[in-house]
Amino acid sequence: MSLSPTAPRTAEDLCERFGPPEDLTVKHKLPYLDEAAARFISQCPFVIVATADKQGRCDASPKGDPPGFLHIADERTLYLPDRSGNKMFQSITNIMQNPHVGMILIIPGEEWTMRINGQARVVDDPPLLERLSARGRPAQLAIEIKVEECFFHCPRSFKRAELWNSERFQKYQGDSWAKILAQRTNLASDQVELLEKGIAEAVKHLP
Repeated sequence: MSLSPTAPRTAEDLCERFGPPEDLTVKHKLPYLDEAAARFISQCPFVIVATADKQGRCDASPKGDPPGFLHIADERTLYLPDRSGNKMFQSITNIMQNPHVGMILIIPGEEWTMRINGQARVVDDPPLLERLSARGRPAQLAIEIKVEECFFHCPRSFKRAELWNSERFQKYQGDSWAKILAQRTNLASDQVELLEKGIAEAVKHLP
């Protein structure tokens, strides 16, 4: 697909068309975790981790645990636990090929978010994995992030989405996840009920 002739093609095009970023917005990006960042991280139970493979193909993965699950080793080093899951290891394998990561940290009910970008590597260190324990189990691996950028992101997108407006909360309207999985993997219809029970049991006993 070719670009529209009016579509911007460079950062300079964007600046000329929409204006430069505000000075405060640029200056508040820090190459380390300050006290405000550490406080936000300590209260954060959910993060979206963006990675890419060596071809640049991207993936974004949700990670969550009780607040405090992200461990700050020092002002430039953060550890993210990896728990047992679907065993696809998309974030892990991408990091093995391409160390660049981006993260969005979210606190439910809070419309300001935090963004952290940096270089990552996979760590298998038993004392650290024990330190990252949850529900009585150590992390199976850890992702070390060396911070290159840390900044807060304004609440406009959350305001537009009314994300924390409880009057708009709703369950997904559609087939159950078991039915969707069965359809996508050509499982026999008589297997759906077993799959429903398996999914319910799996999320009841979190690793």
